[in-house]
Amino acid sequence: MNAFIESIDSWRDFYMLTGSASATLVGLIFVAVTLHIDVIAEAKKSSDIRMLAEEIFINFLMILSFAFIFTVPSDTPSGIGYPLLILGTIQIVHTAALWLRFLRSKGENKAFTSSMILRGLLIPNTICYLTLMVIGADVLQGKTRYLGWMVMVIVWLIISAVENTWHLMMRVAELKRNR
Repeated sequence: MNAFIESIDSWRDFYMLTGSASATLVGLIFVAVTLHIDVIAEAKKSSDIRMLAEEIFINFLMILSFAFIFTVPSDTPSGIGYPLLILGTIQIVHTAALWLRFLRSKGENKAFTSSMILRGLLIPNTICYLTLMVIGADVLQGKTRYLGWMVMVIVWLIISAVENTWHLMMRVAELKRNR
Protein backbone atom coordinates (compact mmCIF):
# COMPACT_ATOMS: atom_id res chain seq x y z
CA MET A 1 0.00 0.00 0.00
CA ASN A 2 2.91 2.37 0.68
CA ALA A 3 4.10 1.97 -2.92
CA PHE A 4 0.60 2.93 -4.11
CA ILE A 5 0.50 6.04 -1.92
CA GLU A 6 4.03 7.03 -2.97
CA SER A 7 3.09 6.64 -6.63
CA ILE A 8 0.01 8.82 -6.20
CA ASP A 9 1.97 11.39 -4.16
CA SER A 10 4.58 11.66 -6.91
CA TRP A 11 1.86 13.03 -9.24
CA ARG A 12 0.48 15.69 -6.87
CA ASP A 13 2.31 18.62 -8.51
CA PHE A 14 1.03 17.57 -11.92
CA TYR A 15 -2.55 17.48 -10.65
CA MET A 16 -2.18 20.78 -8.83
CA LEU A 17 -0.98 22.36 -12.08
CA THR A 18 -3.71 20.83 -14.23
CA GLY A 19 -6.38 21.76 -11.68
CA SER A 20 -5.15 25.35 -11.53
CA ALA A 21 -4.97 25.62 -15.31
CA SER A 22 -8.42 24.11 -15.72
CA ALA A 23 -9.98 26.41 -13.10
CA THR A 24 -8.41 29.41 -14.84
CA LEU A 25 -9.68 28.29 -18.24
CA VAL A 26 -13.19 27.70 -16.86
CA GLY A 27 -13.16 31.30 -15.63
CA LEU A 28 -12.05 32.56 -19.03
CA ILE A 29 -14.79 30.51 -20.72
CA PHE A 30 -17.36 32.20 -18.48
CA VAL A 31 -16.03 35.58 -19.57
CA ALA A 32 -16.03 34.62 -23.26
CA VAL A 33 -19.53 33.14 -23.10
CA THR A 34 -20.81 36.15 -21.19
CA LEU A 35 -19.53 38.46 -23.93
CA HIS A 36 -21.49 36.44 -26.49
CA ILE A 37 -24.35 35.20 -24.32
CA ASP A 38 -26.95 36.58 -26.74
CA VAL A 39 -25.86 34.26 -29.57
CA ILE A 40 -25.34 31.21 -27.37
CA ALA A 41 -28.60 31.67 -25.48
CA GLU A 42 -30.41 32.21 -28.78
CA ALA A 43 -29.21 28.89 -30.12
CA LYS A 44 -31.62 26.00 -29.77
CA LYS A 45 -30.81 23.53 -27.02
CA SER A 46 -30.16 20.97 -29.75
CA SER A 47 -27.75 23.20 -31.71
CA ASP A 48 -24.11 22.31 -32.12
CA ILE A 49 -23.11 25.76 -30.80
CA ARG A 50 -24.83 25.08 -27.49
CA MET A 51 -23.57 21.47 -27.42
CA LEU A 52 -19.99 22.56 -27.99
CA ALA A 53 -20.17 25.24 -25.29
CA GLU A 54 -21.56 22.72 -22.80
CA GLU A 55 -18.97 20.07 -23.66
CA ILE A 56 -16.07 22.51 -23.33
CA PHE A 57 -17.31 23.41 -19.86
CA ILE A 58 -17.80 19.73 -18.89
CA ASN A 59 -14.31 18.75 -20.08
CA PHE A 60 -12.67 21.47 -18.02
CA LEU A 61 -14.75 20.44 -15.00
CA MET A 62 -13.65 16.83 -15.50
CA ILE A 63 -9.99 17.88 -15.47
CA LEU A 64 -10.66 19.90 -12.32
CA SER A 65 -12.32 16.80 -10.82
CA PHE A 66 -9.22 14.71 -11.57
CA ALA A 67 -7.14 17.26 -9.67
CA PHE A 68 -9.47 17.01 -6.68
CA ILE A 69 -9.43 13.20 -6.74
CA PHE A 70 -5.65 12.92 -6.93
CA THR A 71 -4.83 15.56 -4.34
CA VAL A 72 -6.82 13.96 -1.53
CA PRO A 73 -4.17 13.23 1.12
CA SER A 74 -3.05 9.58 1.43
CA ASP A 75 -5.95 8.13 -0.49
CA THR A 76 -6.65 4.45 -1.11
CA PRO A 77 -7.11 2.53 -4.36
CA SER A 78 -10.89 2.59 -3.89
CA GLY A 79 -10.84 6.32 -3.02
CA ILE A 80 -9.25 7.05 -6.39
CA GLY A 81 -10.37 4.09 -8.52
CA TYR A 82 -14.12 4.38 -7.90
CA PRO A 83 -14.35 8.10 -8.68
CA LEU A 84 -12.34 7.63 -11.90
CA LEU A 85 -14.43 4.65 -12.94
CA ILE A 86 -17.70 6.42 -12.10
CA LEU A 87 -16.72 9.64 -13.89
CA GLY A 88 -15.49 7.67 -16.90
CA THR A 89 -18.71 5.66 -17.05
CA ILE A 90 -20.95 8.72 -16.73
CA GLN A 91 -18.99 10.56 -19.40
CA ILE A 92 -18.85 7.62 -21.83
CA VAL A 93 -22.65 7.26 -21.56
CA HIS A 94 -22.96 11.02 -22.14
CA THR A 95 -20.57 10.81 -25.11
CA ALA A 96 -22.57 7.89 -26.56
CA ALA A 97 -25.65 10.13 -26.44
CA LEU A 98 -23.68 12.84 -28.28
CA TRP A 99 -22.66 10.29 -30.93
CA LEU A 100 -26.34 9.33 -31.44
CA ARG A 101 -27.32 12.98 -31.69
CA PHE A 102 -24.49 13.60 -34.16
CA LEU A 103 -25.40 10.61 -36.34
CA ARG A 104 -29.10 11.54 -36.39
CA SER A 105 -28.47 15.17 -37.36
CA LYS A 106 -26.32 14.61 -40.47
CA GLY A 107 -28.50 16.61 -42.87
CA GLU A 108 -29.32 19.54 -40.60
CA ASN A 109 -27.89 23.02 -40.98
CA LYS A 110 -24.89 23.11 -38.65
CA ALA A 111 -22.62 25.86 -37.39
CA PHE A 112 -19.63 23.48 -37.43
CA THR A 113 -18.50 20.84 -39.90
CA SER A 114 -18.98 17.17 -39.12
CA SER A 115 -15.23 16.75 -39.30
CA MET A 116 -14.69 19.41 -36.64
CA ILE A 117 -17.25 17.83 -34.28
CA LEU A 118 -15.75 14.36 -34.82
CA ARG A 119 -12.09 15.37 -34.59
CA GLY A 120 -12.50 18.04 -31.94
CA LEU A 121 -15.07 16.51 -29.61
CA LEU A 122 -16.46 13.03 -30.18
CA ILE A 123 -13.28 11.07 -30.88
CA PRO A 124 -11.18 12.70 -28.11
CA ASN A 125 -13.98 12.32 -25.55
CA THR A 126 -14.59 8.68 -26.49
CA ILE A 127 -10.92 7.72 -26.25
CA CYS A 128 -10.25 9.75 -23.11
CA TYR A 129 -13.24 8.49 -21.15
CA LEU A 130 -12.73 4.85 -22.15
CA THR A 131 -9.10 5.22 -21.07
CA LEU A 132 -10.25 6.78 -17.80
CA MET A 133 -12.38 3.70 -17.13
CA VAL A 134 -9.38 1.41 -17.73
CA ILE A 135 -7.23 3.52 -15.40
CA GLY A 136 -9.96 3.50 -12.74
CA ALA A 137 -10.32 -0.29 -12.93
CA ASP A 138 -6.53 -0.71 -12.68
CA VAL A 139 -6.27 1.61 -9.68
CA LEU A 140 -9.12 -0.27 -7.95
CA GLN A 141 -6.86 -3.32 -8.03
CA GLY A 142 -4.19 -1.31 -6.19
CA LYS A 143 -2.05 -0.99 -9.32
CA THR A 144 -0.60 2.10 -10.92
CA ARG A 145 0.65 0.65 -14.21
CA TYR A 146 -1.73 2.80 -16.31
CA LEU A 147 -1.57 5.91 -14.15
CA GLY A 148 0.75 7.58 -16.67
CA TRP A 149 -2.10 7.45 -19.18
CA MET A 150 -3.80 10.20 -17.16
CA VAL A 151 -1.32 12.58 -18.80
CA MET A 152 -2.73 11.69 -22.23
CA VAL A 153 -6.32 11.96 -20.97
CA ILE A 154 -5.78 15.37 -19.39
CA VAL A 155 -3.61 16.84 -22.14
CA TRP A 156 -5.98 15.68 -24.89
CA LEU A 157 -9.03 16.99 -23.05
CA ILE A 158 -7.33 20.35 -22.47
CA ILE A 159 -6.17 20.64 -26.09
CA SER A 160 -9.60 19.63 -27.33
CA ALA A 161 -11.39 22.05 -25.02
CA VAL A 162 -9.09 24.98 -25.85
CA GLU A 163 -9.29 24.29 -29.60
CA ASN A 164 -13.09 23.95 -29.38
CA THR A 165 -13.29 27.20 -27.41
CA TRP A 166 -11.39 28.96 -30.18
CA HIS A 167 -13.67 27.53 -32.88
CA LEU A 168 -16.76 28.38 -30.83
CA MET A 169 -15.74 31.98 -30.21
CA MET A 170 -14.75 32.51 -33.87
CA ARG A 171 -18.05 31.03 -35.09
CA VAL A 172 -20.09 33.08 -32.62
CA ALA A 173 -18.24 36.24 -33.71
CA GLU A 174 -19.05 35.40 -37.36
CA LEU A 175 -22.73 34.93 -36.52
CA LYS A 176 -22.80 38.28 -34.69
CA ARG A 177 -21.10 40.01 -37.59
CA ASN A 178 -23.61 38.52 -40.08
CA ARG A 179 -26.61 39.82 -38.12
